[in-house]
Parts: sequence; C-alpha cells; structure tokens
Amino acid sequence: MTQTTATVVDRYITLVDRAVHEPQALQELGSVFAPGAIVQFGDVPPVTGLADITEFYRRFYSDMADCKHVWTTTALDERTLEVRFIAAWRMLDGQLASQGGTEHVTVDDSGLITNLRVLGPETQEAG
Repeated sequence: MTQTTATVVDRYITLVDRAVHEPQALQELGSVFAPGAIVQFGDVPPVTGLADITEFYRRFYSDMADCKHVWTTTALDERTLEVRFIAAWRMLDGQLASQGGTEHVTVDDSGLITNLRVLGPETQEAG
C-alpha cells in the first residue's frame, strides 16, 4: 500500500516511523527540514541545523524496535501547521510506551520545516 501525504509534516512523520527499521532513511531529513531548522521536544534544549537534527533522531530511535504514529494536521495559516499526534513504540528490550501531544511547525517559502516544537507530551509506559 502506498501512502500519499499532503504536507511536509505528513512526510516527516512517515519518514521518522520508517527510520526505526531503516536508519538510512534519516538521510532524507533534508527533504523535509530547511538547513538551519530548529527542533525542540518539550523542555529538551533545541537542536539546530540539519546535521545535528539527523544525529538527534538517530539517537532518539536507536533503542526502538518498532514505532507508529497516528496524527492529524491542521494549517493554522500558510506557514504554520499544528499536528496532534499519538505515538506507540516498543523498545529493543520489549518495553512498550506511548505518547500523545501537539507539535507546532513553521515552514519556509519552499515548504520546508524551519521550526518544529513538540508541546506538552504525555507519556504512558506499559510493562
């Protein structure tokens, strides 16, 4: 089944889900992030620049055996997207966890992400 995505955020989330099984997919982050983009997850210090963002995601997903997001994307204006998401994953040691939250995303004239901020994630862990 081929998934068609409508926004850069949809392509981004599909890409990071793939990265769990295909770490080389992270090399495609340049197709969704501007070179000087900023990514910030909650209170974690922001990560700036494509090379550092790629390394951040490589480390973030390195202990996961599987991951799946479901989400809705709303255009707040022509440069701002709001994403409500739920993610569930299994760690390499078999532990399960899930998280829901909201992302605010800003895009440039080319439609690439310049700023992605995850707000208020709530994490649930199971066995």
